[in-house]
Amino acid sequence: MFTRIRTIATVTALGTALLSAASPSTAGATAAHSAQAASAGHLPTVVVHVSDSAIHLSVGHRLHAGRVLFRVKTRQGGHDLQLARLHSGYTLAEAGKDFSKAFRGDVDAIRRIDHNITFLGGTSTRPGSPGAFAVNLHAARLLVFDQDSNALTRLRVFGTPPRRPTVASSSGVTAFTYGFGVSRRTLPRSGWTRVRNSSDQPHFVVFQHVKNRTTHRMVARFLKSGAHGNPSWGLKANTSVGVMSPNRGEVFHYNLPAGKYLMACFWPDDDTGMPHIFMGMWKLIRLR
Repeated sequence: MFTRIRTIATVTALGTALLSAASPSTAGATAAHSAQAASAGHLPTVVVHVSDSAIHLSVGHRLHAGRVLFRVKTRQGGHDLQLARLHSGYTLAEAGKDFSKAFRGDVDAIRRIDHNITFLGGTSTRPGSPGAFAVNLHAARLLVFDQDSNALTRLRVFGTPPRRPTVASSSGVTAFTYGFGVSRRTLPRSGWTRVRNSSDQPHFVVFQHVKNRTTHRMVARFLKSGAHGNPSWGLKANTSVGVMSPNRGEVFHYNLPAGKYLMACFWPDDDTGMPHIFMGMWKLIRLR
C-alpha cells in the first residue's frame, strides 16, 4: 500500500491511543537496574517489544537521562513507535481530541498539538525487520506509543545526562519548513543516518520505494489529483522516522532495497491544515 494512504490513516489512530490512555493506569514493576545511573562512556540500549495491545520496555518505566539506543521489535503487523512529552497543563484527553481533528485539517487543533507536545522521534518496525534509533533524552515524563494501534506506555527519564558515545552515521537528512536536504546525492541503502528537523513545525520522514522510471512530474501530477488510491509507480518497501519537533533529531537505522525512493512528510501544516507533502515537502532520492 502506498505510504501516503497508510500514514494518514495510522497516524490519526494516535489520537485514539491517547484518549484510551487518559484514565489512570497502574505501572508494572520497574526493573531494578533501570533506576541506576548509567556510567559515562556507555550507551544504554532499550529493547522495545510492540504489539497491537501493549508496549514493553526492557528497562521497565524508568531510564537515566542521556543518549539512548532504542531497538524496536514486533512479532506481528506493522508498527510505528513514537516518543513524546506532553507539556504541563495539556492532558491526554485533550491531546486525543486534538489528534482526531488535526488530520482532518483543523488548524486550531494542529497548533495546539504543535505547541503542547514535544515529539522526540521514533521508528517503524515489522516482523523480521526490527527498527533502531538513538536519541538524546533529558529528565521528563514521556509517552511511548504506537501510531498504528492503541498501545501506549509511560517512561520516566531522570537525572543529569552523562557523557556518552555518539552513534556513527554515514549520511544525513535535514527537514526544512517545506523541503528536505540530504548530505549526499545517493544515500546508502542500509546503515545509520542522522535526521534533523530544522524548521518551525513538527515533521516526520517517510522513505517510500518507487519504480525507477518515477519522475518529479509523475509525483506532482498524482498529488495535484488529490492522491486518491495507489499510484502505479509505488512499490512495497518503506520505512519511516518518527515525528520530531523543531530543532530535534535522531540517528536512525534502516535497511531497504536499493533503488529510487520518495522521501516525504505528511504532518498537517499549522497554516493550511494540509499534509506537508501537498505543500511541496517531498523529494525523490536514490539508495545504493
